Parts: sequence; C-alpha cells; structure tokens
Amino acid sequence: MEEKEMLKIIDENGIEKEVEVINFFTLKSNNKDYITYTENKEDAKGNIIVYTSEVIDNGDSVELKGIEDANIVKEIKDVLVDLAKAGD
Repeated sequence: MEEKEMLKIIDENGIEKEVEVINFFTLKSNNKDYITYTENKEDAKGNIIVYTSEVIDNGDSVELKGIEDANIVKEIKDVLVDLAKAGD
C-alpha cells in the first residue's frame, strides 16, 4: 500500500489542518509551483473535494496562495486531467 504524503497547513482563519498531498507541479507557462491537496471531505455528490494553490517560498516559510487568473485555472485543470489519465 502506498503511503500518503501528509502536510500541515494553516488556513486563512489560523486553524491548523492536516491535508493529503496529491501532487506538486510547475506550470511551464509561468514557471510557478503549485500543489494539489485534499482534506478528504466530500461534496454533496460524494466527490472528494480537491484544492490547488500556488506555492510561494518565503525562505523560512511557505505560503499557499489562491489562483484567480482564469487562464491559469484552465491550465491547471488540463494538468490535472493529464495526471488522472496517466494514473489509469
């Protein structure tokens, strides 16, 4: 059985959460790093909720930043679809 990679994050309300890391990747278009992770919670349809954030290395700490650019969101969706297909 593959061991899950876990990460502790602090959300915008200062609450520490442990999340499961799904993937780290860098977009070629902007050379920025991203992380995809989950709290393993389900939405109303029973699907696992997955989050992707930009990873900003501040030297002594790392910040996860939300993604607002629609073009970047589309690129990330394409990456995630490709990763899912590769896992089949």
